[in-house]
Amino acid sequence: MRSMHRQWAALAIVSAIGLSLLLASSATARIPRFSPPTIVPGTSIGGVKVGMTKAQAVAVWGRPDRSQPDGSATWFMYTAIKTLDSGQVIPYPQPFAGFYVRARRVVAVSIETAENAAADAKLRRVRTSRGIRLESTMAAARRAYGFSVRGQGEAGLSRGLFRQQRRCTLFYAPDSPYQVIEAIVVGLCSADAGLLRGV
Repeated sequence: MRSMHRQWAALAIVSAIGLSLLLASSATARIPRFSPPTIVPGTSIGGVKVGMTKAQAVAVWGRPDRSQPDGSATWFMYTAIKTLDSGQVIPYPQPFAGFYVRARRVVAVSIETAENAAADAKLRRVRTSRGIRLESTMAAARRAYGFSVRGQGEAGLSRGLFRQQRRCTLFYAPDSPYQVIEAIVVGLCSADAGLLRGV
């Protein structure tokens, strides 16, 4: 019986150490350099440009945390632990930036609100020449880029699409009333990946 108690105690200690290491690693999570801290609609975010190779993108943002297939592309993502307003910690990393590679070239680049203090401080500095960034309003993005509401349903209200020939910039405000932009994606309209799938 004592042996079983010791085993459970050892397991609890190992679990606690694992969680503390995971949380500690989140404090030093790799945050892309975003150099320069600009969004060029349809072209680039933070220095990573559509048309770059993966190696070129990594040279700008640093090594991604993980990758996974996404539509016809592979998504290379940067992650951080989210800390909610309540102070509750979600103990696994979530993506907040990334780029999509198809046929060895970047086809789309994205950023989104991280709910992580260190990452969000850097993300807020990244903006377009017209001042649109994460946490801007969808109304401000519509005024700046002249796109209209795409419909009255959730998909039309939450997604603002600025199209320049074959290049797209998508502003995404996922929470009702769909006004605060929480993700921005630039890339080929045909990227078939992430939020650009099906645009």
